[in-house]
Amino acid sequence: MRHSILCVAAVALGVAASSTYAAWRVDSSQSTLSFVTAKAGAPGVGGIEEVQAFKQVGGSVGDDGKLQFNVDLASVETHIPLRNDRLKDLLFKVADYPQAVFTGSVDAHRFDALRVGASTDVELMGQLTIAGQTRPLTASLRVVKLASNALLVGTREPVVVNLKDYGLQDGLEALRTVMNLNVLASSAPVSFSVVLRSGN
Repeated sequence: MRHSILCVAAVALGVAASSTYAAWRVDSSQSTLSFVTAKAGAPGVGGIEEVQAFKQVGGSVGDDGKLQFNVDLASVETHIPLRNDRLKDLLFKVADYPQAVFTGSVDAHRFDALRVGASTDVELMGQLTIAGQTRPLTASLRVVKLASNALLVGTREPVVVNLKDYGLQDGLEALRTVMNLNVLASSAPVSFSVVLRSGN
């Protein structure tokens, strides 16, 4: 159970099914992951920022502290169906790369003494994989113990992800062209709030 609580922190940034026993699992129905896009339609025109989201996030933290967090890229929601399809097909190429996956590990002992209603801050270091490309990523998280079997893990500050780091610049350019934009930012601040529930 002590390893379970620890795993929770890691889960905040990303979790998919683990081959080891899952001490904690992401409650997708209570979890959210959003990102902010920036664009400009014409030279000299002010930029527009919009909040987008992924509707399906999942994952688990193993009893050994290893975590894996996954985002279903096909669940992207921009509130415009055509734009959803363009992101899935032109940018993320979900037919070949259906998920973004974060992996890492946490020290379970740190959370043993956490009382219900108490919180602790964590610097989580791991690896983020998008479109077959893996890069190191660090997230500043806050872990709150909601109940004996539930943890809330959220970003204390947005995590900035640059799509060019994952080889998606061609897809980004294709998206900018088809949307007739002058500017489409390659980086986006990402925030999430993930509820983990004990597998026991």
